Amino acid sequence: MKFIGVHVALVLILLIIVYQIVISFFELCILTTFLNIKTYKYIKLLKILEILFFLMIFFGEILFIALTFLYFLVLISDFKKKIISKEELIINTLFYFIDILLIILVILLILGNLPSI
Repeated sequence: MKFIGVHVALVLILLIIVYQIVISFFELCILTTFLNIKTYKYIKLLKILEILFFLMIFFGEILFIALTFLYFLVLISDFKKKIISKEELIINTLFYFIDILLIILVILLILGNLPSI
């Protein structure tokens, strides 16, 4: 029974990774089509944060809080240095909250359909 649980966990991780790749592709397509963003550094940081958000389930909330703080620290410091505009700051902040919401919904959808052991 333990062996089957490992396979289920690996399939879930694979599904999450495929989801991340597909959503990332569509996000970048939408960004380049509709918005005039100069740098994709924050989106790359956000994608790393999304992957680590899934790992938060195993490592706890302190890791998630620290990474969120680091993301906003980089974002605000670049805004203070005038590397990004106020519009880009708002857009990247909204992307953060939308991505976290989508991740939570996907976790609920995937884990909600699993049979209980």
